[in-house]
Amino acid sequence: LLYTIKFELGSDDTMICCAVAVGLIALIASLIFYQRSRRYLRLNHLVENLKSQADSWKETEINEFDVTSFIGDNESENLTDRLKQRIVKDSFADSDVPGHLYGSPVWYINYVADYIVDNFDFQILKNKLNQFRHFKTIIGDVNLHFIHMAKNESCVPILLLHGWPSTVWEFQKSIPILLEQGYSVVVPSLPGHGFTEGPSVSGISPCVIASIYHKLMLKLGYNKYVIHGGDWGAIIGSVMSSLYPENVVGFHTTMNPPASGWRIVLQTLIGAVFPSLVYTTEQQKSFMHPIGSFLQRIYIKFAYFHVQSCIPDCYSYGMVDSPVGLIGWIGYVFAVASGGKFDLKDGIKNFGIDNICSNIALFWITKSAQTSMRIYHEYVWGNDIELVSNLTVPETVPVAISNFPNEIMHMTQFVSRQRYKNIKQFTYHETGGHFSNIDNTEGVTGDLIAFIENHVTT
Repeated sequence: LLYTIKFELGSDDTMICCAVAVGLIALIASLIFYQRSRRYLRLNHLVENLKSQADSWKETEINEFDVTSFIGDNESENLTDRLKQRIVKDSFADSDVPGHLYGSPVWYINYVADYIVDNFDFQILKNKLNQFRHFKTIIGDVNLHFIHMAKNESCVPILLLHGWPSTVWEFQKSIPILLEQGYSVVVPSLPGHGFTEGPSVSGISPCVIASIYHKLMLKLGYNKYVIHGGDWGAIIGSVMSSLYPENVVGFHTTMNPPASGWRIVLQTLIGAVFPSLVYTTEQQKSFMHPIGSFLQRIYIKFAYFHVQSCIPDCYSYGMVDSPVGLIGWIGYVFAVASGGKFDLKDGIKNFGIDNICSNIALFWITKSAQTSMRIYHEYVWGNDIELVSNLTVPETVPVAISNFPNEIMHMTQFVSRQRYKNIKQFTYHETGGHFSNIDNTEGVTGDLIAFIENHVTT
C-alpha cells in the first residue's frame, strides 16, 4: 500500500499520508485505552462500594425456624376456598387462538385450580419441607431464611441458589442426593421469596444479595464453598465468584447468560447465516436458528421481565389478592420455561403438576408474589447491569456449565469464556429445562458431584 501511495503521490505526499494514518491509529488506540481504563476504574469503584457497604451491615444470631407454622389448615383451606369461588371457571371462554399466544389460557387456569382443590396434598408439602432444618438470621436489611444440612464437616459445602419464580422447593429432590454423597448444603430463600420476607428498604439487588449470601456462608463457618445456581442464582453465583474468588472454590450453573463483548456479537452474526459453524449441537442450532424466530420467542416470552423491571407492584396486587392471578402469571412461567420451545403442555408434563401447585401454594401462603418480583426492578435501575455485564470469573475459580434443551438461553463455550476464564466442564443433556433441578434432578446433581470430585480443590 505504501509503495502504491509513493508511486502515485510522490515521497512528500507519502510522508504526509503515513503521518495521518499513524495519527489516526494512535487516536483510535488512545480512545480505546481511555474507554477501557474508564470502565475498569468505574467497575473497581462499584465493587469497592459494594464491599464497603456489606462491611457495615448489622447481623443477628442464627435461630431455628418452623416452616409448618406458615402451612396450617387455615392457610390451605383459604387457598382452596378462594379457588372454588373463582369466576374464571364459568365467566371466561378460551379463545380460538391455538396454544398460548395471549398468555395463560383458561383451560390451564382451571386445570391447575381444580387440581389444587381436588387432588393436591398440603400434608406432603409440609412433610417434604420438614425433612430439612430451617433457620433465619438478619444480615443487613434482610431477614434471611435458609436451609442448612451439615452432613460432613470435612466435605466442601455447597450453596444452592434458586431464582424467580422459584423457592427452596426447587431443591427438595437435589438436597437428599447431595447429603447421601456426604456434602453439606445451604439453601437460602431469595429476599422477597417464600420464607424470606421482602426487604423494608429498596436497593436489595442481585449484587447486594451476592454479598449477603457470602456473609451467610462465613457466618456458618464456611470460608471455602462451592456454588450451584440457576436463573437469578446463576447471576448471583457468578457475581460471588467474581467478588470473592478466594472463598469460592467452584461454580456450577445451569443458566449461561452472555457477558458483554465481541464474542456474543460474532456468534450471533455468524450463527444467523452459517449456524453449523457456530452451534455444536442440534439443541443449540434448533434453539438459536433462525435468529428471527429466536428473537421473536425471547421478545414475547420475556415480556414479564420488561414489566417486572418497570412497574412490578402495579399488577402484583392481583396475585397477592387472588390465587387465580397467581396461577395465571407465576404458574404459567413454571410451565413454559420447562417445555420445548416454551410449549405449555410439554412444560406441564416435564415440570409436574404437583411441583407447580407446591410453588403456587408457597407463594400464596407467604404472600410473597409482590415482593419477589421487585428483584427485576432493582437489577435494572441500579448498577447491577453494568456490574454483571462486565465482571468476569477469574481463572482461580473453576466453572462447570450444564446445558439443557429447554433452557431459556444457550451459549457456546466460545462465548462463555468471555465471562468464565476457567471452564472445566461443559455438558449437554437430552432432557431438562429452566428448572432442571426438578425436571432432570439426576442430570444436575450428577454434573455437580462430578465437577466437585474432578476439578474442585479446597
